[in-house]
Amino acid sequence: MMTRDERDPLAVFDDDVVSRTAEEAGVGADRLRSVARSHQRTVRDLPGVEDIVYEWRRSLPGNPLVERRTEAYYLAVDATVWGEYGEALSLPLDEFDALRALHENQLAATLGSEAVPDDGRLPLVLTRP
Repeated sequence: MMTRDERDPLAVFDDDVVSRTAEEAGVGADRLRSVARSHQRTVRDLPGVEDIVYEWRRSLPGNPLVERRTEAYYLAVDATVWGEYGEALSLPLDEFDALRALHENQLAATLGSEAVPDDGRLPLVLTRP
């Protein structure tokens, strides 16, 4: 449950990006929003956005932080990170692929396509609470 001061989990995801990604992936936009919201809440609950980003910066090879803003972290993470979220969320493959595409599309829309990693790491956008 959000407190009054918490930012909406989808605050940094543009409606146009969600709609376009959903259409490209063949998943309903409302369903993609629901999946994205569940993912953001999972990160907030275990262990928390700030803590997980700190831990990844210490433990992952290469700094995963692409950019930090007041409202979000824009990251490039190892595929194993996404694999863990896939298991935790228990999503069908099409929805999981749509979720990953949403993160890539949002990172590109916010920071520019040149910010999308091209080294095998995958984009991850985390809304800060």
